[in-house]
Amino acid sequence: MKHVYPIRHPASLDSPSDAQATKERERVPEPVLPHEKDESSHSQARATPQQEEIGLKAYGNATDGSTDTDRGPVMDQVYNEKVAPRRGPAEPRQ
Repeated sequence: MKHVYPIRHPASLDSPSDAQATKERERVPEPVLPHEKDESSHSQARATPQQEEIGLKAYGNATDGSTDTDRGPVMDQVYNEKVAPRRGPAEPRQ
């Protein structure tokens, strides 16, 4: 049985050209995708004075040579010496 395809008509002269259709699409703003909305700067909350103060203090501590209060190296030493001394010496965390 022979398959008959529909007849294709040439484009109508009344229909807009591809260039016109492209120009019309460019004028219409595209909706913002969820990930673009969430990450955009205008969707972020403003910093409160308290948050700015904490941020400035943290920056100051990081840049002025303050003593690090991390307990990781001390806990590693206690673990390696008293809890699991047979595991051998381990490199300290940094």
